[in-house]
Amino acid sequence: MKKSVLLPTDENLLLTIKEDILDRNAELNSFCHLLSTQNSMNSIALDGRWGSGKTFFVKQCALLINANNSLSNIDRNLAQSILEITKKLNSFDELHDNQLLAVYFDAWENDSEEDPILSLIYRLAQQLDLKTNKFDKECIADLILAIADAIMDRPISNVLKCAKGKDFLDVIYKSQGLNTTITKFFEEGLFKNAEKIVIFIDELDRCRPSYAVRLLERIEHYFINDRITFVFSANLEQLQHTIKNFYGNNFDACRYLDRFFDLRISLTPINTTKYYNSLNLSNNVEIDRVLMRIQQTFNMSLRELCKFYDSVKVSGMKSYFNETEDFMFKYIVTLCLALKITNITLHDEFIEGKNIQPLLDLYMNDLGEYVIYQLRNGMDINKDAGINNYLEIKQDLKDLYDAIFIKNYTYNYTSTVIGAMVFTKDSKKFIQYVESSLSNYSCYDDE
Repeated sequence: MKKSVLLPTDENLLLTIKEDILDRNAELNSFCHLLSTQNSMNSIALDGRWGSGKTFFVKQCALLINANNSLSNIDRNLAQSILEITKKLNSFDELHDNQLLAVYFDAWENDSEEDPILSLIYRLAQQLDLKTNKFDKECIADLILAIADAIMDRPISNVLKCAKGKDFLDVIYKSQGLNTTITKFFEEGLFKNAEKIVIFIDELDRCRPSYAVRLLERIEHYFINDRITFVFSANLEQLQHTIKNFYGNNFDACRYLDRFFDLRISLTPINTTKYYNSLNLSNNVEIDRVLMRIQQTFNMSLRELCKFYDSVKVSGMKSYFNETEDFMFKYIVTLCLALKITNITLHDEFIEGKNIQPLLDLYMNDLGEYVIYQLRNGMDINKDAGINNYLEIKQDLKDLYDAIFIKNYTYNYTSTVIGAMVFTKDSKKFIQYVESSLSNYSCYDDE
């Protein structure tokens, strides 16, 4: 089974722009426009909770920027496809050719390195078009060596040696200062490919505290140029915890980060209804309604949303349910699966009969009226307006919860009847069976 998780592959980045599945094209356009209008060095913090699609968003931005730069190292067929799509959509401002060059740097992927600046410089060097002669390759290689020598007090790696094609240890280079050398690196290389450079720093909030702090402070000290814009995509709340882990719990991490970020922008949530419809999970209107309400009730992130839909699809794909099991699956099992993803402690309390609140949070509304109507096998509940109606729903939900999770049955065939539904001691086992069946499908394994 194909996963619903939206990986930031070129194919998915292109598809989501073409069909605007996440309903973020307008925001993409606005953000790219903002980047194109920067006239001085700026650092922008793009804030979003974990799983909200920050990486996907910044990679879309980088793709759009580099597609409009004929000197970038993006595949030209991919670039042409992007340009044709954006032109057809007529919803993207046109970027001038070679105005911007985007570089994506995954800080978490590189936080095992001794010094973040060296890995960042190497990533920047990869953006140079080595097939052209727009710059002096020997000069660039010497500049990388000079930066390495200024930072490291040990022999440089084989990766840096290969960048020039000969043994760097045979090169004697006296650095004129790291600031000057880094500036010259940009002038001799990247600035010949664009008017301005946008450097996306991703996943900083997941890095080791020492690495995150060193990366921020070295960028502030050594990357001083009006033609550079940094975009840090991170969960700022988690990043503050990272900073406190380095400097101490009493340290003012918020003001500390203000030193580095000129502008803070919050990434808007995705349009979950539009994305859900693109998944084609179910042709069942009832379960669609329940799943959308669950997502809204528990405020699921994009990543949680994908996992949730995958788990529902897997858990219901092979089984034939009788009337009671069908009711259980649609209205109870889906809730359990959501809790298992968003709050495992609350999930355990719920299925152990210790906490009815998730059931009330989900169904004390118009959807709850419908559920109780199904529970009573089509018999109308009290239609009087006002609180009496919801008190009746609450009582029926409590009876339902008690029947499934709390009642102790003496005999195997003892049952509790609510309306036409029969809930036996096996009802809880049914939920546990459905949940455990997920482990039998490799398609649900987390990445």
